[in-house]
Amino acid sequence: MEPAVYLITGPMAAGKSTVARLLASRFPRGVHLEGDLFRRSIVTGREEVTPALRPEAMEQLRLRYRLVAAAADTYAEAGFTVALEDVVAGPLLGDYRTMIRSRPCHVVVLLPSADALAAREEGREPRGYGGAWTVEALRDGFATSTPRIGIWLDTTAMTPDETVDEILDRTITTRSPIVIADYDPRWPALFERLAEPVRAAVAGLGARVEHVGSTAVPGLAAKPVIDIDVVVSSAGHVPVAIERLRELGYVYQGDKGITGREAFLWPTGAPVHHLYVVVEGGDPHTNHIRFRDRLRRDPRMAAEYAALKRGLADEHGADRLGYTEAKTAFVERTLRADPPEGV
Repeated sequence: MEPAVYLITGPMAAGKSTVARLLASRFPRGVHLEGDLFRRSIVTGREEVTPALRPEAMEQLRLRYRLVAAAADTYAEAGFTVALEDVVAGPLLGDYRTMIRSRPCHVVVLLPSADALAAREEGREPRGYGGAWTVEALRDGFATSTPRIGIWLDTTAMTPDETVDEILDRTITTRSPIVIADYDPRWPALFERLAEPVRAAVAGLGARVEHVGSTAVPGLAAKPVIDIDVVVSSAGHVPVAIERLRELGYVYQGDKGITGREAFLWPTGAPVHHLYVVVEGGDPHTNHIRFRDRLRRDPRMAAEYAALKRGLADEHGADRLGYTEAKTAFVERTLRADPPEGV
């Protein structure tokens, strides 16, 4: 089984430690990594995290997240599956996931009811709440200000074993080597089938749904995975589009380090595909369109790109992140050679 990283978060007393340890034990080579260890390791000069976060406390928090992410990656590189548990809420959740370079990286948010949190807090030592933190305030920080990245579980009525079963049911996949296939004339029809419910979900926003990526270039060899852009007219429409796609079963993954491009995993049972929400005229949108259209116009460049991808697929095997990063120089060179009008 290929190693993976599970980033498990939620309010204090949500059961993260218990679930993470149980989850790690389900794998032949499993690690339970506790993020708070890196906070406790600071003996002098430690700034505690409070609702009114001081600048130094934020710096220490980000330092902790970087250290934990590096530890998780190191374990994963050694062949271990990592169940990493930490308290990370608000926009920092997307940043934290991006710090973790290993793939797959599954985000799991445990969010039982406030009453369940209070009851669990009563039964544990040492207690986490007190002073400026209350159960209601911290839970509300997750419920209202944290982007809906990954899998969110209301574990109020779930045992730890049931929670781990649910996580595994929704994340276990077999990672196969990267395959570059000859162009398939059925790809445009598959795009239309995948796009149909998406168009209906975002129709009220005036959004467009576009076929991008290599499968959108006739004749180009590609991974047989459709890429879809949901193009909204303004940044203000992005949160609404995210929620409507989540209602279709898409799993929000944050921007994955590319500002202005919100990424999603496909719904359970659907053909594997990539979907992004982008803003009309923003760099992620225009770069997708410019690169696609340049390859459509230039068969020689398309053939060069196909040969590069076949070679990189052989070189990187199942390492999708390494494969993607290795293509970057070609993509950037192509975009520089074909700047937008007026540049």
